[in-house]
Amino acid sequence: MNKGDFRGFKQVFLFEFMTGIKKTSFKVFLLILCAMAFFVSPILILIGNMHGDKDSGNGKKEKSSIESVYVYDETDLLIDYDLLRKKALYKEVSFIKDNKMSYEDASAKLKEDSNHNNLVIKTEYDKKNGFDVTIVTSKKSDIKDSELTKFQKDYSDFYRAEVLKNLDVSKNDYEYLSKDINVEVMTSSKNGTFAKESKGISMDDYFIMIAGLMVVFMLINMSASNVATSIATEKSSRVIEFLLTGTRPLALLLGKISARLLETLITTVAVYSSYYLSQIFCLILEADNLPASGTQGEIMAVASIWETITISKLLIAVVYFLAGLILFSIIGALTGASVSKLDELQDAFKTYSFFLVACVYVDMFLIIMMLRSADFGFFQNFCAICPITGAFITPALVLTGKISTMTGFFALMVIIITVVVVYIFAAAVYESMLLYQGKRLKIKDVVTLMKKQVVE
Repeated sequence: MNKGDFRGFKQVFLFEFMTGIKKTSFKVFLLILCAMAFFVSPILILIGNMHGDKDSGNGKKEKSSIESVYVYDETDLLIDYDLLRKKALYKEVSFIKDNKMSYEDASAKLKEDSNHNNLVIKTEYDKKNGFDVTIVTSKKSDIKDSELTKFQKDYSDFYRAEVLKNLDVSKNDYEYLSKDINVEVMTSSKNGTFAKESKGISMDDYFIMIAGLMVVFMLINMSASNVATSIATEKSSRVIEFLLTGTRPLALLLGKISARLLETLITTVAVYSSYYLSQIFCLILEADNLPASGTQGEIMAVASIWETITISKLLIAVVYFLAGLILFSIIGALTGASVSKLDELQDAFKTYSFFLVACVYVDMFLIIMMLRSADFGFFQNFCAICPITGAFITPALVLTGKISTMTGFFALMVIIITVVVVYIFAAAVYESMLLYQGKRLKIKDVVTLMKKQVVE
């Protein structure tokens, strides 16, 4: 490749871009995406408020399904658990300190007790690690995971407040009090043993990654399909032969991909701008209409969704998304160039679509598994680093912190190298494919063209 191979790039780029953004389909599609991004969160909050008002009108009060908590405190601190019961949520929960049986016996009994929703809590202090709180529960109980998570936080806050209230703060005491309170949930298994439960991702992260996967898939598929359709149409109408008189094939390929890339970038910026405005609207909605308790979690998720995002993560995610878009646009261009007639494009797209959907299903399987457990580190890193699967999920994994910034940077380097290799491959066969007229080229025929052999 040399500078002359890109002759005519500017003209192709401007023509494709201006034609694309003037299409009614593009404007309608952009309007629908922006409307969805803006209205989804406010609608969910409004529905939650209506549900909360309905419960309030029926006189329903928030109540914990936890019945009794057996407390084993080995710190020698005076903790008043009746203060925790002052919360309406735990008003009917019994905190039992004078236990006749040992912690081990109480934990063993818990797995056999299926008639009550009880917990066993053991609190220890270690000079190195600080406070260690172990909460033992049984899978037979009706205590939901969300309720148990809330109890962990409430108990940690309560316990720290009690420690601060009952101790004289000195230099040594400050070091004692500054230690973190670590809460570990032990869940009974089928064989009767207790083990630390491997928690999966939160529902907020799950919906963010699923939504991100679907949006990226839609944008990549739209861009690649537009490139393929444009090239197939020009080949079918023989316009391509006229274009090639003043434009080099690589300039034609790069101009079309760049135009689609800019269209997608405009769409992405518009959608995320709408989403950001939606967050501002949600904050105004929260201020004007105090939400019911059932919607507080939703509002907190809306307000804190950007807390874990840094400039480096955002930069890696954006560049990775663009690299994935370029990668599949090149594949789409080769798909469009492999046909001589427009009516053959649908048949050619079957293999491409199957390949695209298979990659998305692999990523979707990963997200669903991550919701259940966090023990998918190798598979998660594989999907993030592999370019064909990472194009759809890596940006979301980076932004939500499910993979480290270093892993995200390494995945970015891998996909950039892949794009360069695929582009060199496309450069080797693209011109021959554009000038070829005949039966639809298959993968083996494309390989033959790359080897400069004749396709029968």
